[in-house]
Amino acid sequence: MCAAAAPVILHPVLRRIATLPLTATPWLDLAYISLGLASGIFALTFVFVGPFLSIMLIITLIGIPKLLLDVWITQWWANGERLRAGLAGVPIPLSRRRWRGETLFQRVRSALTDPMTWRELVWLILLFGVGTASFVVGVTAASVGLGFLTLPLWAWSLPDDGVQIGVTTIHSVWAMIAVAIVLGPPLTILAAWVLRGSALAQAKLAQALLEGEEQERITELQVSRAGAVDAAAVELRRIERDLHDGAQARLVALAMEIGMAREQLASDPEGAAELLAGAHEDAKTALVELRELARGIHPAILTDRGLDAAVSALAARCPVPCTVAIALPRRLPAAVESAAYFTIAEALTNVAKHSGARRCAITGAIEHDNLVIEVTDDGRGGVREGGGSGIAGLRGRVEALDGRLLVVGPEGAGTLLRAELPCGS
Repeated sequence: MCAAAAPVILHPVLRRIATLPLTATPWLDLAYISLGLASGIFALTFVFVGPFLSIMLIITLIGIPKLLLDVWITQWWANGERLRAGLAGVPIPLSRRRWRGETLFQRVRSALTDPMTWRELVWLILLFGVGTASFVVGVTAASVGLGFLTLPLWAWSLPDDGVQIGVTTIHSVWAMIAVAIVLGPPLTILAAWVLRGSALAQAKLAQALLEGEEQERITELQVSRAGAVDAAAVELRRIERDLHDGAQARLVALAMEIGMAREQLASDPEGAAELLAGAHEDAKTALVELRELARGIHPAILTDRGLDAAVSALAARCPVPCTVAIALPRRLPAAVESAAYFTIAEALTNVAKHSGARRCAITGAIEHDNLVIEVTDDGRGGVREGGGSGIAGLRGRVEALDGRLLVVGPEGAGTLLRAELPCGS
């Protein structure tokens, strides 16, 4: 039984071995190692005129900004290498790292303390040698295999003394055809697998150095956790400030007016009545302020009717004319709805205070299990993350849910705020 089963098991393996030259894989491998050679040549040059030169210039004014630019180029180049590895059938996820820091020095420090930065730099240093070796081995094997397979087609261009194969010289055309038939196919198959091995070895080495999903995930979680803590701290300070400056001060004045009215109630009823009337107005104002404060913490309409209705209410109160187009097939998780709501609320606040816009628009939809919201305006643009714009707080709120925030605001061309929030299936 075992002997009978052996051909059934080996047949697909042998067929895969024999048919590799007939697939697109050798051509993809050839493209991979050819691009690797070119990339290695440029990478070796970049390493010396880039990071190494920046380290030597670190004591000058241009050293630090140049080093940050070089590190960014290194990450961009490494992402290109991750994409290139897909040609060899070794997918490597792209890096989404973002270096934190308010100042240039802090961002440089964050980049230089990132282990993946150094692994990417090591790959760029090794790429010239690895790429050259893979190219020489792969192209030589492919050339030999195809050379024997097509021997009768090009042998006419050789000198009249024939074709030297080992210690044998072949003069006859029929002998060349026989060699091509006998040696051509097996050597072509062997060449295809040598080419496959050279490409796969380079891609696996790239994967070992450039694939850091677990470490990058830890880094992303650390960044999002820090952003969540910062966003929560900012929110708590806002609530404390609003309570202290608004409702608390209003309630203290209310208590004082009621106390004064009690003292004057017997001696000056009319004055006491005026004080009570003022206290009544203060009580209503305090209720309004507390209601606004509660809405700022979590609006009831968001809980009861969902994101579309809550954002429509926001747009109705915005002094800049605003259109809303949110199409959601279902209610989203509460955390996602809350983050989206407050992101839009902060964006509308910035539009009203700083943009000088005449109109704005809010859109929202589900794309690939992500809630994508966009707030656009036709204002003056020029948005910067610092300077009290509130963008840093929004970024922390969005990244706390493993989302992404993009703000594009060129001078004089309006502003686009785009947030992507994972919301599950």
